[in-house]
Amino acid sequence: MLTIRMVNSFFFFFLLIGGAQAFVFSCNEIKYKLINANLEEPTQYVCLISQDGYTNVDALKNIYAQSDKVSTSFADMLGQCVERPGNAPWRVVADLPLTLDCTQELSLIFTSSPPNPAHVPETPFAYDHFPRELILVRPQTGIRINKKQCSGIGNFSVHTGAGTGVAEYRFPMASWGCADMPDWIVSFENVITVMTDEGMDLSAEIASFRANSEIAVSQYQRMAVMSSGRSDDLQLSGKYTNSVVFNSDATTTMNLKCNSYFENGDYLSLYTNSMKSKSDSLRITSGEFSWSDTSSLFELDYQTIPVAPQDLWDSQDNFVCEFTLGGSTIPVNNPDPYCQCGLDKFGMPDDTWDPTQIWLDIAIILDTSEAMGAVALADASTLIESFFGTEGYDVLNTNTNAKFYTRVGLIAMSDKAEVLYNMNMTKADSVTDHVRINDGLKQIDVLAAFFAAQQMLEDGLRDKPERVNSRQVIYYMTDSAPKFDQTSPNSFKNSYGIIIVNNFVDGDVIERPSLEDLASPGYYSTDIQEDYMKSIQLFCKANCFCRPDNDREAYAGQNKDPAVKASGGCFRAVPAGVQYSNLKTKNCDLGEGLIASVHDPEKNAFLSQLVQKATKGKSSYFWIGYTKNDAGWTWEDKSTNPYTHWDTENGEPNPNSVAKCAYVDMTTENQLWGAANCNTGFPGVCEYKPCSAGNDNC
Repeated sequence: MLTIRMVNSFFFFFLLIGGAQAFVFSCNEIKYKLINANLEEPTQYVCLISQDGYTNVDALKNIYAQSDKVSTSFADMLGQCVERPGNAPWRVVADLPLTLDCTQELSLIFTSSPPNPAHVPETPFAYDHFPRELILVRPQTGIRINKKQCSGIGNFSVHTGAGTGVAEYRFPMASWGCADMPDWIVSFENVITVMTDEGMDLSAEIASFRANSEIAVSQYQRMAVMSSGRSDDLQLSGKYTNSVVFNSDATTTMNLKCNSYFENGDYLSLYTNSMKSKSDSLRITSGEFSWSDTSSLFELDYQTIPVAPQDLWDSQDNFVCEFTLGGSTIPVNNPDPYCQCGLDKFGMPDDTWDPTQIWLDIAIILDTSEAMGAVALADASTLIESFFGTEGYDVLNTNTNAKFYTRVGLIAMSDKAEVLYNMNMTKADSVTDHVRINDGLKQIDVLAAFFAAQQMLEDGLRDKPERVNSRQVIYYMTDSAPKFDQTSPNSFKNSYGIIIVNNFVDGDVIERPSLEDLASPGYYSTDIQEDYMKSIQLFCKANCFCRPDNDREAYAGQNKDPAVKASGGCFRAVPAGVQYSNLKTKNCDLGEGLIASVHDPEKNAFLSQLVQKATKGKSSYFWIGYTKNDAGWTWEDKSTNPYTHWDTENGEPNPNSVAKCAYVDMTTENQLWGAANCNTGFPGVCEYKPCSAGNDNC
């Protein structure tokens, strides 16, 4: 038998089996769904990871990963990945009779690019500097992460499954900055991917999580518990109890927030020792859930209806629950001051924004292949015409003499790109009269469509160079499946462009996950076809950004919508140590900014990270926009928010009569505040309004 080259890391791909997609498989799924099945996939790698102490190796000698007539037994590839020798797809085959015993667990993973795994051990394993991307594998489920230290700018994100995105059934679960990252993260899954942004430095321990094991926690700590069946759902096997207990060192207030979806009667059960018995446990079903209690023990159970071994597959169950210990009530976040794009109960813009004041350059790609279908094409055509309004009602304003206006181009995409309107579409123009389905064309070339739209936007900028600061948007209306190199679309997205994907999927057709991967975060949808204002709302969100030429950092604030990254404002650190008044008048006032105000711990941490980065860690303090006068302490942004973060144990705010300006002390564990003489030289951070609908002074 020829030897297939072994590799030392893991990554995952998706398979198409009987109309269902997956790429992470447990032992019973291998046994009942994969072996000798009609399965062929052109992935580059296949990986096999077993539980600790696996003894059923003899049975694996008769099961093979096969490609190009070259076979490698599961026994030979156990604990490793193999790379296919040529271009032929993989098959999983076995000699009969099959003797695979699934009382011991396996995780089989297919991948399209070089993998990078970590087998989660029983005892904690420490990372002094967490890798940028790490796939955590625990074949018999149960993974926990214990944060030790976190600094810098960026997010720590957890995904169910593995791979390059939703095309490979890796789905996002939760994301946090250092300030709000939980001290403990528990997942009931067998495979998750964790990512640490470039600007963040994280040290943490990973370990397996055994059913009903207790985690000792303390006042003011945060915990997160999560699970998802969208990648794989061994949690439904009934083999493992999905339960976690947090035991506090003292009776304390527990605030809980859950966001969950369950099918087939599954639910969460919450018990605290303030309840008389387990029969009093709260039942948490699909939707958002918030609750507070005072107790010292908190137990969360994922209650599932067990699935027979031969029926195990993925499911839509998913939840994220976050616990916070300490505080009297569930925190109420103040709305962020910028980029309000809300809709009222009738689905129309609320009184915080005006769609006629959106100022974008938009290139629409309309799919005219058979994948789209005649009905969907007609719906999409009408939807596009609705973007401009009716005779008596304006939506997007295309009048180039107006202060705020949007330019719209339209490409009808079949086997070639046909430009119907070259960044000059108006309310008077029709779509329905100019498009039809191209019979015989199964689907469009999504990448060719992208290049056509990008060229249209570039030509439009040459025609009107004064639009250089207008954001560019490519809007796909399609149901074609993109199988192409994502490098160019990703480059467009990384350079402040936005890609919206409106997937016109039929109700009884499986959604194409690769289309979600094509879209910018927060800009993929399958349910906005019948309401044009939902697309206009996405345009409003796309119009919220920090201009890259001004070297300002976007801050999302309390907003969790990934489509709106600058709703908390745009920020620029001033690394030089200057007096408070000079920071205000000679730095922040230039560009109509303010010295940044702080109204919550997350923003306090965000500003600290900006200053640390700008000063390369050489400064211990920086000014914030909080000063004292005869009436007391007031904020530069005129806010009356009562939040403060004084170092009260050390006598702050300093009662000295000249200590009239507030600063952040980055040498303290939680970046506490102090008061100093305003003529002291400290760095600072300026806060600016982002570009948005109705604001181009940004």
